[in-house]
Amino acid sequence: MALLLCCGMSEANAYIDPNAGGMLFQLLAPVFAAVVGAWLFLRRWIADACRRLWARLTGRGEQ
Repeated sequence: MALLLCCGMSEANAYIDPNAGGMLFQLLAPVFAAVVGAWLFLRRWIADACRRLWARLTGRGEQ
């Protein structure tokens, strides 16, 4: 039965709605904006933490 169903299938022409790109942008734009905003907000704190850690690891923090 499954073999008969597979043999009878014809080609399918796919169509993507032109507005699907707009919906995808509406879903991904806020996520991208949140990631960039968090990076801009926290970048100084992250850089300072990395500098402190590097100074501690290299022994320069004790001077």
